[in-house]
Amino acid sequence: MWNCADEQLTHADDEVRSLELCRSSEVDVVVASHALEWDGLGSFIASLEPTIFHFIGHGTTRGEIEVNEGRRTVARSISSVLEVVRAASPALEGVYLSGCHTSVPGPEVLELVAPSGGWVVGTSDAVEDDVASMFTQKFYEHLLDPNVDASAAFGLAKAYVEADLGDAIPHSVWMALSSMPSVDAMARTVLSALRNVFDRSAMQVSMRNEFSFDELDQALQDMSHALGTGQVLSRRNNALIAPVSFPIEWLYEPRLAGFVSEARAGISTIRRTLDVLRQGARGDRVYGNVLNFDNSASQAEWMQRVNKVDMARNKIIKAMNKLLHGSGTPILRQIPLSFSKQTIESAPKSPVRPRR
Repeated sequence: MWNCADEQLTHADDEVRSLELCRSSEVDVVVASHALEWDGLGSFIASLEPTIFHFIGHGTTRGEIEVNEGRRTVARSISSVLEVVRAASPALEGVYLSGCHTSVPGPEVLELVAPSGGWVVGTSDAVEDDVASMFTQKFYEHLLDPNVDASAAFGLAKAYVEADLGDAIPHSVWMALSSMPSVDAMARTVLSALRNVFDRSAMQVSMRNEFSFDELDQALQDMSHALGTGQVLSRRNNALIAPVSFPIEWLYEPRLAGFVSEARAGISTIRRTLDVLRQGARGDRVYGNVLNFDNSASQAEWMQRVNKVDMARNKIIKAMNKLLHGSGTPILRQIPLSFSKQTIESAPKSPVRPRR
């Protein structure tokens, strides 16, 4: 919870106390220090990885909220604040913006920045401080019920406040639900999309097992295309396979974007190393203890370069497994390195020059 309220919001402390009462053996409530400023928000959120981010403070008619910065508050766009929070906490499920005009950006914008599979609560006009506090208390009271989801908790809170205040309610509160599935669901879909790549020998077999460099290059091209467009193409005729493709917007979700970044780094390393291996090899694969490589490098150096491809492929596999963590999906097996440390140490350390 980040309380950026000033002395004008007389019920803000009541709202904080009502949320602190939600603490239990299963629920932790962390209230940020009043000293927390905008520049430190990301680090603070990352240290906790909360499932809900609750903001208390002022909003503007321009779709901004006023956040602590030095001895004053500065208006920041709601979208930029939520992007920081989402990036810092992959576990984020919901965002509650308790302040005036926090829905001004419109449902379309806030739906995009809502946590994947999650929700954002805001208000469409000026907020009466006491009513905001009352609604907040009712919302969380029902949200903590394991039989009530966020949408139902919102509806119940609204119904109770309307019953208590009737036509006297001075502001409108609303909820935006993300149109995107949960991160775990997206991770499983992305794995399904890439399954035909991960199941190939190019992503399962050590380099020294004599599979084609071209086969690996094709696998990398197919993976790169899927991670750039969300599209999975048939290997036979390059036609789109719609059932296992996914919306490109998913790739901007912070955890998926992190996976894409790590996978692309691995792909880049593999391609650079493959170029070197192609130049030194006779043929398009590794034979035995790099027996088919030229004398531009030592046998030990060629072995290290071959291992580098194995390690870079494992980097991609590790990134996929990290994305799948907690989704209930079995992890992918890593690729054994082609050459052991002992084998490399016993190999010649200088190129073998042919005799005249």
